[in-house]
Amino acid sequence: MASKGAKKSSKTARPAKPAKAPPAKEKAAKAAAPPRPAKPEKPAKAATKIVKVAFPKKNQAPSETEFAARLPMAVGKRFEMVRGFLKKQKGVAEELFFYGPKTGWAYRYVRDGQQSVCSMMIHQDRLLGIVALDPAAMAGVDWPALSPVAQKAKRLAHGSPALQWIDVPLEGTGAADFRALLKAKLKALPILPPPTPPARASGI
Repeated sequence: MASKGAKKSSKTARPAKPAKAPPAKEKAAKAAAPPRPAKPEKPAKAATKIVKVAFPKKNQAPSETEFAARLPMAVGKRFEMVRGFLKKQKGVAEELFFYGPKTGWAYRYVRDGQQSVCSMMIHQDRLLGIVALDPAAMAGVDWPALSPVAQKAKRLAHGSPALQWIDVPLEGTGAADFRALLKAKLKALPILPPPTPPARASGI
């Protein structure tokens, strides 16, 4: 008579039923189904541009030392080169002038107290020379002889055909280019009669 243990061992475990494969039609439908579109990314917020004004307060005019201290040494030398050129021109005077809170204080140059020549200012930590040229002055500039800095400034000129405003960065070759523009400007400026002195009050 077989023992209970023998009976148990004689029973074999039934194998698991294999999983049914999906019909061929279902497979084809799944393969043909287009992939789900990815969620569109949210556009990044545009960074707000902060315009740096070197000296924005009207009641706080900078001294020459304070203005020069904002400039790298190499740019400071070019600034002094342009200043020296302007100071040598007959009738040209230099002054610090306040152009409003968006521009701040800048150096302005006027001939004979009546004719604007140019200005130099610090804009977004860069020294810019700004000059307005009429058609006669524009024609007097040897543009092909100037550097790419001046060529770019010419392309970006604003204003009107009668008077084009040109902003020249004064680092690198820009200072020499700006001086060439100033020579053309000064040559084209008409010579004006001196201003009439104020009339004396009667009884003096």
